[in-house]
Amino acid sequence: MSDATSETADRIRRLFGGEAFKFARWGGAISPAVIGLDAAGGRLFGEAVRVLAGHAGAALADGEAEANLLIYVMKDWRDAARAPNLPDFLPDLPALIGRLEAAGANRYRVFAFDDAGAIRASITLLRYDEQMRAAPVDYIALTEAALALLVFDEGGVSADRPVAMAQLPDGERRAMLVPFHAALLKAAYDPAIPAGSKDPALALRLAARVGLTGADDAA
Repeated sequence: MSDATSETADRIRRLFGGEAFKFARWGGAISPAVIGLDAAGGRLFGEAVRVLAGHAGAALADGEAEANLLIYVMKDWRDAARAPNLPDFLPDLPALIGRLEAAGANRYRVFAFDDAGAIRASITLLRYDEQMRAAPVDYIALTEAALALLVFDEGGVSADRPVAMAQLPDGERRAMLVPFHAALLKAAYDPAIPAGSKDPALALRLAARVGLTGADDAA
């Protein structure tokens, strides 16, 4: 094993929790829905999910499928109690709102898994506070899409963010998946990789595929 592969494996382990390693990707077709934004904002977030799913090779459901990747955007956490269907999805919502308010959080994400440990549903709650309003909308949309397609460790992904703003030749700035994360996302959806695992040794298999995929493509 080369030093480069070993370093890549260490980086991947950190992204998925280190000693508390947990890896999961979607096991079935993804059907995104965005609640709380106008039509243009909803399309931007939904398109970010579809672009990254296409890059990864993840299956997308047809337009008639029930949504299973839900992103709720709100101004205040108390708005969550009035969000369509959310109290049904999160029975402990009042207590959760209290915890989020106390922590000053602006994001909450929860996943549901199938018997194989693969993702079968996810819910993301975003409080559009001053910090988020200061960031480009395409950056937030692409970030949320990336964080919904794999189960990352919060600390690991905070230190190794998947999205960056890139300067294009015409001077425009655009959110893009960091090349390493683009390669990791594609490797994670390789059919030879298990859809869910708590074995840290999986990081080595992912690292080998990241090397094969190359880290020069960005979504």
